[in-house]
Amino acid sequence: MRVKGSQDLAAGLMFMAAGVAALWIGADYPLGSWQRPGTGVLPRILSWALIGIGGIIAAKGLMVRGVSLLHGAWAWRPVIMVTLAAIAFALLVDSTGLAVSMVVSMALCALGTPETRWREFAIFAVIMVAGSALLFVKGLGMPIRVFPWS
Repeated sequence: MRVKGSQDLAAGLMFMAAGVAALWIGADYPLGSWQRPGTGVLPRILSWALIGIGGIIAAKGLMVRGVSLLHGAWAWRPVIMVTLAAIAFALLVDSTGLAVSMVVSMALCALGTPETRWREFAIFAVIMVAGSALLFVKGLGMPIRVFPWS
């Protein structure tokens, strides 16, 4: 079988692997019943959706001609900065709170491209921090500090 779009094939396989990993990780979560779903229902639905979407993208990579993984230069800066942003958020959220960890991780992502407009970034960061604080802390009641001093 000849691969026509290796980027799509690789992306589809990556999505499918993430979905399988999520199914495996959440295998012990209780499903509950139809009347009273447990905590494992939504992760399982999302896992299967990820596997399905990955399958569609991988099939497209086998049927439709696309860009090869080996041709062209890889953009390493965005990959490295997004990875560092995820690590920074995980390391900072408990000690500095939601607001600081979000701003740091979003700033690292913004440094992944030279096209960042910093005034728009600042507005976006304020909206995202406020929205996240309202959703996770106030709406869902999660025990996360918003600021380091709170």
